[in-house]
Amino acid sequence: MARPLALDPAVTERIGELLRAHGLRRMASRIAVLAVLEPVQGHLSVAEIDQRVHECLPDEDQPPDLATIYRTVTTLVDQGVLHALTLESGVATYGLASKPHHHAVCTRCGSIIEVPAGRLTSALEHAMAGSSFALSEHAGLTLHGLCPRCQSNSQTPSGQSE
Repeated sequence: MARPLALDPAVTERIGELLRAHGLRRMASRIAVLAVLEPVQGHLSVAEIDQRVHECLPDEDQPPDLATIYRTVTTLVDQGVLHALTLESGVATYGLASKPHHHAVCTRCGSIIEVPAGRLTSALEHAMAGSSFALSEHAGLTLHGLCPRCQSNSQTPSGQSE
């Protein structure tokens, strides 16, 4: 079991400022969801967020129920704090919408890695320049392949692929 979510005042204040910047009040459920997602360099499903919140909150705190987690995530997406990525399986996952990025989805384990937009966005804009299609500011790519962990797991001791 993970250790209790000990939010130091700096983390709570940073999350509170993020919520205020998006016109949202500081609520325990919002702070808990964002505290769980903040260290993740990818996305989590609502079930994973719920599990981590329940694992991480101290016993004396009443963790939000699953319905509250769903409502909180929906509000945070609607207000631009989080963004959603729906996987091919139909499962919606959520990550912080702080910096422009694209997504790399592992076809073996399903993990999601956020890829900084940088050159990919420039290449996408260049590729679209000849079309009449206008990209939104939230345009993104979802790349599919093997994450580093699955790549290393598919290597035999001699260094060859299985």
